[in-house]
Amino acid sequence: MTSKLRRIADPPEIDAKHIRELKRQGYTIVPRFLTPGELAAARANMHRYFPSAEELAATPQRYSAILEEAEFQQIEFPFAGDALNNIATDPRLISFVETLLGDREVLLSQSAIWAKYAGTGSFEQPMHTDFEGNTLVYPRDDGPFRQVNMILYYTDVDKTMGPTCVVPKGRKKETLWPPFRPRAQYSGLYRREKKVEIDAGGLLIFSMSTFHRASEMLSPHGVRFTHHLVYRSARYPFAGYHQWSRFGEKQEMRRFLEQATPRQREVIGFPPAGHPYWTRETLEGVARRYPKMDLGPYRTGLVGTE
Repeated sequence: MTSKLRRIADPPEIDAKHIRELKRQGYTIVPRFLTPGELAAARANMHRYFPSAEELAATPQRYSAILEEAEFQQIEFPFAGDALNNIATDPRLISFVETLLGDREVLLSQSAIWAKYAGTGSFEQPMHTDFEGNTLVYPRDDGPFRQVNMILYYTDVDKTMGPTCVVPKGRKKETLWPPFRPRAQYSGLYRREKKVEIDAGGLLIFSMSTFHRASEMLSPHGVRFTHHLVYRSARYPFAGYHQWSRFGEKQEMRRFLEQATPRQREVIGFPPAGHPYWTRETLEGVARRYPKMDLGPYRTGLVGTE
């Protein structure tokens, strides 16, 4: 008899419970979102950019840039290798965002990996929201106006490794301006914060209007690897952090687009099958630009003119 129980190695889905939590308190946590294989592949990709904590400690001269600018060790999509690119455009994330926004036309507007090394500097942040750098207006956390922030953790994070602090929504709706709240002026906000201690492979999802901050790394040794993502509706140009075409000349972008599924391409702004953009001429041109791309889906949906 076939068991209806999920196999232990299967990754969890982001379901209705997480949507309810996100709407009620401004954040939700999905433990063990990544499978062990996905997590191992992501870490291997991270190490193409960043050393392990042991490597940094053994040869600090080789990594002087990390010691000089410890707070700014960030790399943006597209990445070398496939794992980080595929995680950023994971079908489960896309499906969750579609359901939450009630809109199939969604875009990945931010994808950046971040390394923090204990003992190299201060990582304490003031409480803040992220909307100022992600929209020209004021955030709405409803329907297709919602933007979805996510942090994937590629290493274990306990209270000594700079856990993300989030503030649950209060019963009383308050203004989000100003977006940065120093402790001296807003001590009550800091008293309400919850520290996100999480195992590697876990996922934090939160709102553009959720106050949060990075806390100090107390451990004398170790590294914290994270992946920061934002999704939004494609319909509103006043929202969004990036248009990925600015990286169109990068070899990493070509590699990603050639191996991606049509849906993965769509969420970074590539025209879908059936779009008026597609003509015989544009199909030929795209085929020359991306010779390893399977253009079959776009030929099937061809509706454009000559």
